[in-house]
Amino acid sequence: MTNLSSAPKVWAHRGARSAAPENTMAAARAALEQGAFGWELDVHVTLDGVVIVTHDHGLRRVTDIALRPNMPVRASHVVDRLTLAQIRELDAGSWFARRDPFGTVASGEVGPERLASYAGEKIPTLAEALDWTSESSLAVNVEIKDMLGGDDDGLVREVVGLIRASGIARRVLVSSFRQNSLELFRKLCPEVSVGLLLDEKAMAASTQDIVARLQSLGAVALHPSIKGLFPGRIAAFREAGFEVNVYTVNREEDMLRLAREGATGIITDFPARALAALEAFKQEEK
Repeated sequence: MTNLSSAPKVWAHRGARSAAPENTMAAARAALEQGAFGWELDVHVTLDGVVIVTHDHGLRRVTDIALRPNMPVRASHVVDRLTLAQIRELDAGSWFARRDPFGTVASGEVGPERLASYAGEKIPTLAEALDWTSESSLAVNVEIKDMLGGDDDGLVREVVGLIRASGIARRVLVSSFRQNSLELFRKLCPEVSVGLLLDEKAMAASTQDIVARLQSLGAVALHPSIKGLFPGRIAAFREAGFEVNVYTVNREEDMLRLAREGATGIITDFPARALAALEAFKQEEK
């Protein structure tokens, strides 16, 4: 019988982004409200060197920058061509009601009052996100994004400083698809755990090769795409001594399957759904 503590931890992907605009403090609060273990967020750096929480290099998908006549031309609607002050002018919340990315508005799961509260939501800085996390019970997974030709090392150095200043290093897990960024982070900040993100294409490598990458990096975890995980792989990575936090897991049948296979964590847009599914897993195990 599996120990009940072996149920995977639930990480809210970009916050609970099925319930609130992704990578905002509203999404972080929703993650806490839904009972997640931690929240995952993404970071980029602005033109004036401030680390902010957003997933895309461009800002058009999750803000109203296209509607702002005082903003630079479209080619400059990217994080590292705008200052923090310019980015702070943007509304990063109203799009959620309009696009309803997970159908939670149409279903009534996210009601009118909550939707109205998202209007005018700002993109947070990493410092603000870490400050909020320090006051909450959540852990945080900081994903360092690829700067697409920008100053990747500069971003890493800023993230190191902010995590150290936060005083919650033990509750932080840093991840990236970019191995060079993780290598530099480990060199500068060995006290914080790191996880290597691998997409479906990278997961086509042999388990032995992936384990070698994790070992050379000094990582504690692999963060694989669910699409690259055939049966038995999780057990092999766990036996090699690594945690396995799988992204992005939104179907209940996948949550249950990953729990049965020994995943350490589930990164999901639906934390409450995951917790309900894992409750069923725990009942199975009794």
